[in-house]
Amino acid sequence: MIQQPYHSHAGNIMGGPWKLRHVPVSGIDPERVVAAALGALTLVDRQMSTYRHDSDLMRLNAAPVGDWVTVSPDVVSVIAEAQRIAEMTANALDICVGSAVNAWGFGPCPVPRTAPATGPSKPQGFALHPTRPAVLKSDDVTLDLCALAKGFAVDKAAAAVAALGVESFMIEAAGEIYAQGRRADGSHWAVGLELPIPDKHLLGGAVPLDRMAVATSGNYRNLRHVGGKRVGHTIDPATGAPLEGDLLSVTILHPCCMTADALATALFVMGASAAPTFAQLHNLAARFVTKAEDGMLEISSEAFMDHMRIAVNDPELKSPASCQMPL
Repeated sequence: MIQQPYHSHAGNIMGGPWKLRHVPVSGIDPERVVAAALGALTLVDRQMSTYRHDSDLMRLNAAPVGDWVTVSPDVVSVIAEAQRIAEMTANALDICVGSAVNAWGFGPCPVPRTAPATGPSKPQGFALHPTRPAVLKSDDVTLDLCALAKGFAVDKAAAAVAALGVESFMIEAAGEIYAQGRRADGSHWAVGLELPIPDKHLLGGAVPLDRMAVATSGNYRNLRHVGGKRVGHTIDPATGAPLEGDLLSVTILHPCCMTADALATALFVMGASAAPTFAQLHNLAARFVTKAEDGMLEISSEAFMDHMRIAVNDPELKSPASCQMPL
């Protein structure tokens, strides 16, 4: 029997499509690999979905202020990482924006006809128990883990696939991607980077991955029409309203998909002026696309360019501080 160079699977989970592509391994049933990945994704969805009333997250949101709510260790891990990134970014990542997310129609609530009256978030409105997996709301907040949960789910699915002995694979869930190993022909797994243009799907380059995740944040896909205005899904914690500004998208490379996911959101909230400087200071592999007078401007951090140089084995690969792209 001739072994196929790839086994691919696609479906829907966590509010979007998921895909798995791997190089088959002798003695490992490809359907077992698919089941392992899907099982990990489904578990995270059950724990952290805002569309399931019985998820750990929604039980926590429904609990009274001041009550300790027992949750899964996975939920604690995600909230702890959210706290770490929030501290690192001066609360640019804020998981207490759930009420505003719902009010603007980006959660399980219907899209409002007019702009809702939302205000600043309360980023310190919860606490983790010091000795057991439990969370307490210290203020009347609604937690939303969407900025990390999909990335965390990809990490869990990747670990489940690798644990079976599969060394080369790429997995995606709702836009967050992790890949390791090489394709059957020895080349890198490569992920196309879309230009942040609503209603169009145009590639503005590709990034090779090996034991690396990629996550992108922007307000050009998940959109709503509220009060005659089109708004994006990222909420500005400072105002409680959809984010506006010159930064169109942020792409982050990181070995941990949850961290890439969270940092992409945080830097997008920071905006066009602060985010590139922050990425450079913290040695983050980041790519930014901002508005320009007659198109878009691409800015890549040194760490991002270092990744590209190493991946393509070209030490002479250069990038200007910015690259103009006409619309």
